[in-house]
Amino acid sequence: MPLLRHRIKHYYWTVAIVYLISVAALFLTAYHSVIFSILIGIAACLFSFTTIYLKALVIDRITTRKSPGIASYLVTVFGLVIRYGLIVMIVAIALTFPDMFHLIAILAGYAVLYIYVMVDMFLQLQKER
Repeated sequence: MPLLRHRIKHYYWTVAIVYLISVAALFLTAYHSVIFSILIGIAACLFSFTTIYLKALVIDRITTRKSPGIASYLVTVFGLVIRYGLIVMIVAIALTFPDMFHLIAILAGYAVLYIYVMVDMFLQLQKER
């Protein structure tokens, strides 16, 4: 599990750097609605990714015969519902306010972390070979 914690910390720092770059771009460019949409997508993705990490922690604690607590069980059980609900919510925001938010930019922001994780896992797999 220490390896997972290390990887998650690495992913959080990467998202923080991308988020800060996006905030800087928000103030430096004229594309405020697109950048703000990307920021909303990144924030939703980070929350979604955190539920997946909590689920992994609960499974780890169960395998070591420790009780993770009722809140952790609820996040684990409803994690998929939370993630899908979050996607529906941000898409509904984009469709409700199309002049303020761009749907493609929100979805691109949501996909940033998942794409980075897949590329990182592929590179780690190639490094082990």
